[in-house]
Amino acid sequence: MSAIEHENVHGTGRILDRFFTVNWVFSAPRDLVFLIGSVLAGWAVFGIYLLLGWNMILVWLIWVIVLDTPHFFATYSRTYLDRQARQEMRPLLIASLGVFLVGPLALVLSYGLHGVGASFYMIPWSLFLIGVSLWAYWHITRQHYGILRLYHRKNGEWGTLDARIDAWVLYGCLLIPFLALIARHPSARGRVGLPEAVPWLPGLAEGQSVVSYLVALRWEHMVVLATLVCVAVLLTVFVARQVYRIANGERIALPKLLFLSAVLPLHLYMCYSDHMLATGLLTFTVIVTIYHDIQYLAIVWFYNQNRYGQETPEASKRTFGFAAVLSRNFLLYLGFAIVAVSLPVWGLGCLINRIPVCASGPVWGTETILDTTTWIAFYVIFTSGFQMHHYLLDQYIWRPGKDRRLREDLKIEETGAPA
Repeated sequence: MSAIEHENVHGTGRILDRFFTVNWVFSAPRDLVFLIGSVLAGWAVFGIYLLLGWNMILVWLIWVIVLDTPHFFATYSRTYLDRQARQEMRPLLIASLGVFLVGPLALVLSYGLHGVGASFYMIPWSLFLIGVSLWAYWHITRQHYGILRLYHRKNGEWGTLDARIDAWVLYGCLLIPFLALIARHPSARGRVGLPEAVPWLPGLAEGQSVVSYLVALRWEHMVVLATLVCVAVLLTVFVARQVYRIANGERIALPKLLFLSAVLPLHLYMCYSDHMLATGLLTFTVIVTIYHDIQYLAIVWFYNQNRYGQETPEASKRTFGFAAVLSRNFLLYLGFAIVAVSLPVWGLGCLINRIPVCASGPVWGTETILDTTTWIAFYVIFTSGFQMHHYLLDQYIWRPGKDRRLREDLKIEETGAPA
């Protein structure tokens, strides 16, 4: 490196040190690829849908086999397959299995209503499916908040005003626009008996007053407008806060800014774009979940390396069991999840005609008619049960503020702040 290059590097470092704190969850390269840059996978799926016109059910099937189901498996590898964790978490791991009863209960209620001739007999089943979908999006949002909290801890912002503002911005910019999407999307509207999709806000006609424009809007457009105002306020407060801190010589967590700058635009665009109205919510699901899967697998693998790699392989196997064996190599770990879990589960879906891309049968999302119920209803209960179980377990097993060993395994013990 020449003297000039050396000076440029150090000059850049001094600028960063002056304005920012730069402490990563893993390391700069791994964070930038897996926690921040993984958002590009969502944009790539959007490009596949918009520009290439691929069959999105096939894209979904590949994604759910290669990434989404292995990310569910990652929860089980660090709980049920970890001998020590299984002993320590025994009450949680047993009690949480009760969530598998929600689907059968919804089906039984619908059957009961159908048996007495109630015209609304599908409501319990429909509410079950809607509830699983909403919980899935909440789960994604909560993981993003968890990563944001890790950056707060690592960069000394935990418990500060900035941490609260960041949380409001993250939650607001992911959840509030989602209301606009479900108010306009034909699939979501169809679930509650509303007609066709609702296009974007109409333009202001020449000579039309703002008041008359607002009065003429449909209620769905009022929802969109209200969400836009809320998002604009949140982002304005966030930007103003960063400017204030820099002006007062305070340093800002650069990884946090990069993370929010990656996550928020994707969700904002997908929730407000008319492109999403021309495809099923399945496409939206893949777009906003694929990078969540990458983040989760990266976090769990980092955890596994730290937890199972501190002893010799044999000692680790004796202490932790099968989880330690799987965690010796990532390709072994991922391959086992695909072969032992993904392929059997989704192969069964093909065999019973649940997934039309690999078998002739009902299109994706067809409602089960209860008086002619097929195995598909029970398959949906089975797969949805695992989804909900994953969401429920994750609410309890990732609490570093209450688990000293977890802080050690995530290498955040040194911050000393509660999470």
